[in-house]
Amino acid sequence: MRPSEIISQKKRGKEHTSEELCQFLDSFLKGDVTDYQMSAWLMAVCFRGMTAQERTEWTRLMWKSGESFKRLERETYWVDKHSTGGVGDKTSLILVPVVSAAAKKHYGTGKVKLPMVSGRGLGHTGGTLDKLEAVPGFSPVKTVDEALQLLDRNGFFMIGQTEEIAPADRRIYALRDATATVDSIPLIVSSILCKKLAESLDGIVFDVKMGSGAFMKSSQAAKELAEALVSTSKVQKVDAVAVISRMDEPNGKAIGNFVEVEECWEFLEGKQEEGLKRLVTELGARMLCLAGRRTFSLEKCRQLIEEESASPQARELFQKMFENQGGKWSEFVRARESLPAGYVQFSLPSENSGFLSRCDALILGEWVQKRGGGRRKVSDNVDHRVGVVLRKKQGDPVKKGESLAEVIIKKEEMESNIKDELLSAFEVTAVSPEKESLIVEVVE
Repeated sequence: MRPSEIISQKKRGKEHTSEELCQFLDSFLKGDVTDYQMSAWLMAVCFRGMTAQERTEWTRLMWKSGESFKRLERETYWVDKHSTGGVGDKTSLILVPVVSAAAKKHYGTGKVKLPMVSGRGLGHTGGTLDKLEAVPGFSPVKTVDEALQLLDRNGFFMIGQTEEIAPADRRIYALRDATATVDSIPLIVSSILCKKLAESLDGIVFDVKMGSGAFMKSSQAAKELAEALVSTSKVQKVDAVAVISRMDEPNGKAIGNFVEVEECWEFLEGKQEEGLKRLVTELGARMLCLAGRRTFSLEKCRQLIEEESASPQARELFQKMFENQGGKWSEFVRARESLPAGYVQFSLPSENSGFLSRCDALILGEWVQKRGGGRRKVSDNVDHRVGVVLRKKQGDPVKKGESLAEVIIKKEEMESNIKDELLSAFEVTAVSPEKESLIVEVVE
């Protein structure tokens, strides 16, 4: 079938056969289907969607376009966590050491492993790899064989997508980004899962974000994505759970790569912001529950995660997470003592007294990104030091002149209206707002 016929079929809402999808992707990878033809098909998918069978097959084909991690045994349990992206979303960095420590204590040494293939930030959302690279020397660039050696030695790794893993996804994602077709649920599912399936997982926990700072703005869209991720995973024999969580305000207090790593370390020292603690506990407990093949109660798993969330073992593993991949943790610790030359830190005072009723994740995420802390396109460099640290969260009492946030920025970026831009993310009202639950729903 000619490419134009495939595009026409999807434009009219027809369901593709497995053979048609296979032929279309194979022809694209060989160069017989052009970028503009693939872009046209992606746009048709955005408007017409995919059936569950199409979505599952497209995901499988994307996954099989590259290599998978080879497993010689199934006695250990491999579990991962994936977030659909948000502002201040740093849970992966905390979960790796905390879940590893809890699993070792509960299931025994080497019984649970955490392979994590993570991504970079784009737009207002932060990326796990960018946060990891805030520690000098850390390298997420590993081959599949090197990653497996890390997993065997340490029980976890934190790497980026390699040339070997789902190469079709890298090419197609670049087209989606350029043609405004990123927000299609079947394309999101296939892009996420093709990399996760390559990890040869037994189980995965999804953190599906919804709200102003998320890609999914409504609970309906978030639930549709959560159900698609879980069902497609299970068809491929990977146990899965999706936690739908709010992203109207940032996770935790820090936004920006360096300050988020700082907050993770402080979390493991016991200085835990309430919302971040709630999210880490829930996601970690779900991972631990899957690792026990659902034979232990969630309540027991939550208790184990809380016990390890400020343990010496978790702090030791956190440092190893960086040092095992070249990160110089001692240099990061020294860098915390003072700002580099050319940077300034200033406070953002409240103009009113009352209660903080709004702390807009989207505005704050976009502000950090525009000041160099994020990227507009994949090839952009990131300034790890730019950041915002919230001093107040939604519902907190505020006095006029009291700091809402501390801001770190390059001197050259300072402008007369910079505080006004930031203040637009906050709203202080006379009445304390009714705080909604951070965890909206769980899909499994």
